[in-house]
Amino acid sequence: MKHIVRQQVAEEAGITEDQAEKAVEALVGYFKMRLPEEINSEIYNSLIGEDNTD
Repeated sequence: MKHIVRQQVAEEAGITEDQAEKAVEALVGYFKMRLPEEINSEIYNSLIGEDNTD
């Protein structure tokens, strides 16, 4: 799933996939600091979790 999000961010923002990777990681970090743990776990698992094919 993370690779799909990374590609979409890169395409929509007009940036490289490496830059998009950093943006996605920054967003996950932002959520981690500001949202309850159970919500963080859901976000993390959706973006970076077991269904990641990278």
